[in-house]
Amino acid sequence: MRALEISAGILDCLPKQFGSHQVVRQWIPKSRPNGPVTSRTGKLLTGFTQIVIGDTGWLGLTAREAAKDTGQAYGHFLVDHEVIIECVPALTSRVGIVEQARFVETRTSAGELDAHETTLAINLCFGGAVKPTAAYDACVGLTAFICKRFNLRPDTDVRGAGELDFARKDPDRALRAAGSDLEKLKQAVGDKLEKALPEQPPAAQAKSESAHA
Repeated sequence: MRALEISAGILDCLPKQFGSHQVVRQWIPKSRPNGPVTSRTGKLLTGFTQIVIGDTGWLGLTAREAAKDTGQAYGHFLVDHEVIIECVPALTSRVGIVEQARFVETRTSAGELDAHETTLAINLCFGGAVKPTAAYDACVGLTAFICKRFNLRPDTDVRGAGELDFARKDPDRALRAAGSDLEKLKQAVGDKLEKALPEQPPAAQAKSESAHA
């Protein structure tokens, strides 16, 4: 595999576009002890068990605007009505929860991994000039593509951010704006999985991309 192919992360196997949506890689900086704290932990992803859908929390914020703000680019992907942006290397890097400029410690007393450490995070933009149906359709397509690549089931392995962090309720507002809810989104992903999706390399390829944390 050429170095250029390895460096592209999940974008090696993602189509360059989902419908009219351009797919763009725009990685945020890794979090540093003496530097800015970001959700890109710099830790490699050792297991991948689910997809969590959230939203930006800010009405009218677009994906391009959110990607410029490390406080908003806190998941692997940002999605709006025009573009899908990969903010954190989606195949190999864990994301962390950033609150008050620190990582929130949410492991159990037994030391079990926080659910966010084994999750691929997609955050939806909503409100203002964001066209909700177009953003929703792109999210469904991206989620279905990832489910197929990693053999995940939308009914059990796709969850809302509010299920993992009780302080959050998203993606309720973003989904309501599109006339949907999480259960309908899961069904839409399942329906899309029954149709032909672009061919993709096996998930084992992630081992070749371990340099990108």
